[in-house]
Parts: sequence; structure tokens; C-alpha cells
Amino acid sequence: MSTPRTGRRTRVTAVSAALIVIAAIVIVVLVLLRDDPDDTSPDAAESSLTTTLIEQRDLTEYLEIDGTLDYEGTVTLAARSDGSLIHLAAEGTVVGRGESIYLILDPPTEAETAAALAEVASAQDSLMVAEDDLSNARAGPSDADMAAARADVATAIEARDELIAAPTVSEIRTAEAAVAVAAEALEHLDNPTDAARAQARSDLAAAQEQLAQLIAGATRAEIDSAKANLVTAQEALAELLAEPSEAEIESAEAAVAIAWERLREELQCCSTDAEIDELRAVLLTAEEALDELLAGPTEAEVDEAEAQVLAAQEALDGLTDGPSDAEIGDAEAQVLAAQETLDLLDNPTEATRAQARADLAAASEALSDLRAGPSDAEIDAANAAILVAEEALADLLAPASETELATLTAAVQSAEAGLNAAEANWADLSQSQHSLIVLYGNMPAYRTMEPETSGDDVRQLQENLVELGYLDREQRVADGVFDEATAAAVQRWQQDVGHRVDATVGTADVLFVDGPVQIGPWSAGIEVGQDLPAGTTLASLTVIESPTGGVMATTQRVAANLPLGDRDLVSEGIIVDVELPDGTDVEGTVVAINPSPVADPATGENVVELTIQLHSPASAVWIGASVMVEITETLIADALVVPATALIALVEGGSAVEVLADDGSARLIGVETGLFVDGDVEVLSPELEAGMRVVVPR
Repeated sequence: MSTPRTGRRTRVTAVSAALIVIAAIVIVVLVLLRDDPDDTSPDAAESSLTTTLIEQRDLTEYLEIDGTLDYEGTVTLAARSDGSLIHLAAEGTVVGRGESIYLILDPPTEAETAAALAEVASAQDSLMVAEDDLSNARAGPSDADMAAARADVATAIEARDELIAAPTVSEIRTAEAAVAVAAEALEHLDNPTDAARAQARSDLAAAQEQLAQLIAGATRAEIDSAKANLVTAQEALAELLAEPSEAEIESAEAAVAIAWERLREELQCCSTDAEIDELRAVLLTAEEALDELLAGPTEAEVDEAEAQVLAAQEALDGLTDGPSDAEIGDAEAQVLAAQETLDLLDNPTEATRAQARADLAAASEALSDLRAGPSDAEIDAANAAILVAEEALADLLAPASETELATLTAAVQSAEAGLNAAEANWADLSQSQHSLIVLYGNMPAYRTMEPETSGDDVRQLQENLVELGYLDREQRVADGVFDEATAAAVQRWQQDVGHRVDATVGTADVLFVDGPVQIGPWSAGIEVGQDLPAGTTLASLTVIESPTGGVMATTQRVAANLPLGDRDLVSEGIIVDVELPDGTDVEGTVVAINPSPVADPATGENVVELTIQLHSPASAVWIGASVMVEITETLIADALVVPATALIALVEGGSAVEVLADDGSARLIGVETGLFVDGDVEVLSPELEAGMRVVVPR
């Protein structure tokens, strides 16, 4: 609530009647005093009067209203990334440019982990390849490399020789046969014979009959025949596995004995050699039969017999189970193919004829190429391939030069540096602590700033890097272009603040505010060590300074309500005095006046809302306290001012003041009156000047 603390401005029109009455009384009193017969001396007259000096000063009016001291505004601080909160500045802490507000342990995402590990693996592979290249250059080519290089040379020479060699009779005949086949196929399409059509119909009928037989299934006779074949195979297997009988063994032994007996008889008589050889063969056959009978069947015989049983069983199962889907599909495909062949003969399409002509042309061209031999270009290409293979072989045979070894050594060192960087990046990623750094500026961080980006946000970043000493103020102008110099400065800054050194500044890295911020109370439930999702509200931030006229100034403000009747006393930009609760005074400037009056909730009077910016900060202990605002308005500058009671109303009209000379004499001087303010009045007369003494009636 705002209430006036002293008298309001007084206008001439409002008090002129009262002043005339007062002046008349003053005149009467003066006349009576002057006519007093008991005191006629100048000293006595002067002692009975009250006088004052005419002042030359600003004629001002004063007004005091109540206000409240606070800061201009607050900013809500929220976590910019997921992670565990491991530090948050304490309440009341003031955080300036380049300082950290909070620190979050930021675990990497699965994608970041995979990318970092892939980078390490790729760097390891590059190092391995570089080391192998250097080792091979020092050791020279292996036997396998030499053999492969020589084989490449031989292959290239062989390919060239084959290219330039004349075609064989067989190759010519094969090419001619291909031409003939293509010509015959085209002829059949253009002029199909009755025999070809008949054969196509026959093939179609046979395919359809085979499909019908598959669908109809096996006949009773086929099934009975398959069963009989199975029984025969099973009986043969059983006979093969059965032990020989005593009678079979005795019969075989008897056959051997008879063969021996006949051989002995023939040897004792005069038999010919041929007869004896025949008897010996009979004996050998009998002995083999006996041995086979005693030894039993061989594994091969048993396997063959079992295979015959299995085949007979499968044949029977195939007949009883019916055809499979694959068999029916094959049969249907054969029917379709036969139908297409017949249709092609009866009604060949233009596309088919075109394909046949293309096949004939290709076969004819191949035959022509074969007869003509290779072109000069083909021979040159073959010779070039030989040259390349020979040069590769020569490179293997030649030892590596010092320059080549130096280059390969540098490649190894570069690969090692790449691996170290990848491993360091992985280490940083696995132990990533993310801090939010305060920087000054009125544009929020809304994107990732990185090399080749540009804009006002980049210029704002550069200005902070200059102020923090990472960019040379003399050599580098903040132009809003993220160039190499800016990237180098960002990397140095990241190294110092503990951020990942990657020359990129994201929205989770910095908080742009107008000036230093004071940490407000932490949000309910916020504790160090807890896991936070991005966007969690942590605390309120109050900007305590902001740039004004190129320098940082306090953002402390006084909010006050001015009575609507005194609206003409203030304007934006005027200086006021603010009295703090401890009695100290601070100057301020009226920076905003709400053009729309509002009702004071306490008094119901219409008031105008004022915002006053302090010139210097008050103690933070008075934030939120009530203060007194004293508004002083200069109504007239360098005015001649006397008390209003010094005016004398003249009978003929107008006003005058009674001026006392140094010798005590008095005289009336007519004046024009100006503005009346708080009991004083401006007087205008060429005869008056500051310092004159005028009479003020008691």
C-alpha cells in the first residue's frame, strides 16, 4: 500500500481567497503596529516584526510512498541431463561467469557405449594393420607372397597366350553348333512342323497321364507286387543270416572227399594233365563252397540284402501312402511345361521370336569373334595385366627404402595415437561428470554449437570465451562464426572445467543468464546422490546483476504504488531516494510506470504501479522488506521564493511584499505570484533579489 507522508501540492487557484484574507489582516496589524504611540523608534519597530530572507532555489514538491525491495526476476534451474546429482551449490551461493552450478554423474547410453567401443576396436585394427605393414616391409615378402605373385604373373601370361592363340577346330565347331541350334529354334518358332506339334501333344498327354496316375494312386496289382517283392527280399535276408544245417555241411564235406578221391585215382593211372587239372579245379570249387558255408555271409552280402529289403519297404510305403506334394508339384510342372511348349508351337509370341533372334545374333557374334581373333585393345589389356603382375612381383623382390620405412613407422605412430585417443574417450565416457557452467548472455542455449555453425548464440559464446581469457581480445573479434580459433578455445575451456574435450557446446553444458545468479532454496526432495531424470526442477536462480549501459548493475527493484492523483509527479527516468529499514538511503531510477491504474486492495483507492531500479545494491538481508520511496519534483528551477504569509494584498489589487532595508526602513514592492507549494510561493519582480529581508507577520 502507498500513502502520502507530507502535504500535497497547493495551487494558487485553490488558496487565493484565503491568502487575500490573511493579507488584509496582516495589513491591519502592520498599520496598528506602526501607529503605536508608545514605540516609534526603528529598533522597536524591527523587534516587533518577524522577517525572513528571499531564497533563490528550486521550487520542489516532496512525496513519500511505501514500496517493497526485491530482485527483478528468477530463473528455474532444472537438470539438463539424466544422471546422479553429486553436487549442487548451496542456497544463497552467488555463481558468476565460468562457475559451476551443479555436477551430475552422467552414465553413457547404450549407443554411446557401442560407438566408443567400436572406435577402440577400429583403432586397434588400424594399429595391427600398420604394425603388420611395417613388419612385412622390414622382413621382406614371405614364400607364400612370392608364390602368389609369380602365380599372378603366370596367370596373366597364360590369359594373354590364350587370347592371342588361334581358335581350335573344336571351339569353332561348338560355336557353329550353337549358331545352328539358335537358328533351328528360331525356325521352329517361325515355321513349326506338324511333327514338332505332334511330339508336343504327345509329351503333354504323357505328362497329364503321369499326373493322373499320381493323383489316382497305386493299383491293387502294384501294391500286391510290391508286397511280394518285400517278402522275397526279407526271405533272402533271412536265408543269408541263417546258420548252415548239418546236412548241408556233411554234403559239402562229402563233395570235397569225393573230389579228393577222384583226384588220387587219376594220379595213380595214366591220366592226362588236362584231366588232372580239371579234377583239381573241381576239388578247389568244393573246398571253397565248404569254406563259404562254414564262414557264413560277408558284411557286404548282408548290407546288400538289407538294402533290398529297405528298398522294397520304401516302394511299398510309397504306393500305400500315395504321392507326396513334391511329386504332384513336379508332375504338374511337367504338364505346364508341356502345355507351354505346345502353345509356343501353335501361337508363338513376338517376344519369344525376338528372344530367339537375339540368341541367334549372340551365337553368330560369338562365332565371328572366335574366327576374327582378339582385338588390339584386348591384347593391350592382357599385356597391361602382365605388366602390373610383373611390377607387383618386382616390388616384392625389392627391399623397402628408408623413405618407405619412415612412412610406415609414422603410420604406426599415428595409429597408436588414434588408439590412445579412442581409449581415453572411452575412459572419459565411462566416468563422465557433467557440470552446468554459468555464462552471461540473454540468448538461451537452444542447440549444439560446434565447428562450422554460426549465429548470435555462437557470438555470445565467443564473448564469454574472451572474458574468461580463452580467446585473445586483441586478436579475435566475436563474429558469431565457430571457426578453428573458437574450437581451440572451447577445447581449452572444456579441459579446465572437466567437460569432454570435443569442441562442441551443447544445451546441457552451459546456462546463459544476464549476470551472476544467487541460488534459491532447493526444490522439495532434492538430495545429493539421487538419480535424476532430465528436466527435474532443482532450485530457483535469481539474477542479481545485469548489464546496464555497458556495465553490470544490480537487478534489485522496488515495487511501489503511487496514488493516481499524484501521477503527474513522476515520469520514467527520474531519480528518487529509497530509505531502507536501517535508515540508510539509496538512489534509484523509475524504470517503468504501469499505464493502467489499479485499485489498492487495502484502501480501495486507484494507484499507479512503479518499478524503481536501485543504483547500488542494498544488503541482501533487506530483500522482501518494506522501504520508503521519496519522490522529489522540481516544479520551477531557480525561483525567488518567500513564505506565502509574506504576501500583502494591495487595496488597488495585486500583491506585495514588505522589504526591510539595512537601516531598518521598510517599503512595499509589488510582485507577481507564481506557484504555491507547501506554504512557499514564487514571487516575480525586477526589484527583488535573493538575500533581501521581507516581513512575515506573526
